[in-house]
Amino acid sequence: MPSPRSASASTHFPMPAVEWMVGTEPSCVLNLAGSAALPRLLAGLGHQVMTVDKDLEVIRKLAADPRLVTIAAEAESLPFDPCQFDAVVAHQVFHRFAPGLVLSEMARVLRPGGTACVSYLVRDDSVPWVKRLVKLLRQVDENAMRGDYGDASVEALATSKYFPQVETRSFRVWQQVNRPTLLAMVSNQPAVAALDGEMRELVLADAAQLYDSATPGADELRLPFQLKVWRAWVDHEELTAPIEIDDTGLVIPL
Repeated sequence: MPSPRSASASTHFPMPAVEWMVGTEPSCVLNLAGSAALPRLLAGLGHQVMTVDKDLEVIRKLAADPRLVTIAAEAESLPFDPCQFDAVVAHQVFHRFAPGLVLSEMARVLRPGGTACVSYLVRDDSVPWVKRLVKLLRQVDENAMRGDYGDASVEALATSKYFPQVETRSFRVWQQVNRPTLLAMVSNQPAVAALDGEMRELVLADAAQLYDSATPGADELRLPFQLKVWRAWVDHEELTAPIEIDDTGLVIPL
């Protein structure tokens, strides 16, 4: 099925979602890796945006946009002084980081009252025609369209001592799909591509019939996604816990 990364910046990030993430007033935002869509959108809205990624090729591409400040660095070891940013954002990438390291770093570079915002674009299978497509493909491969996007990793943010106050919202996002695009998506599923010619054609014929029955009088289907966003407020007290001395020596609270 289509990757969330294939959607445009505006499709990825409806304006209400962006405003909920970082507010409407210009602010200083740190973007952690990922695609260029979110940092470019934020810069276009007047925010001061700095983005880091350990991949030099990604940094070179981002640096082509003069509105962005780019630095090659790891999210788990940010090269910034404390309290530099109003918000730290990470879209579709949080699962790549070591949570025990990245969360303390996010907290350290946030200003008092600052927020960490993590987002994932995940497919919404609640629409009837999508349910039928899932059923069709799972007749070929029981694991088809499982949709493992990495959003389960956000549990580490929700339980972090550095971010005790967490809110979450979901925003509906639609991606247009026409008949050739849908058939290409089905054909490119590994289990379908591995079928012999006759069986593969039968599956594609069923997919074509599904499309035609779902779009009477229309040229395209709309494939639904949910943009899931978590917003958490930093608590700096956990970063400055005092050293306690007992009879056995130094004990540093963790």
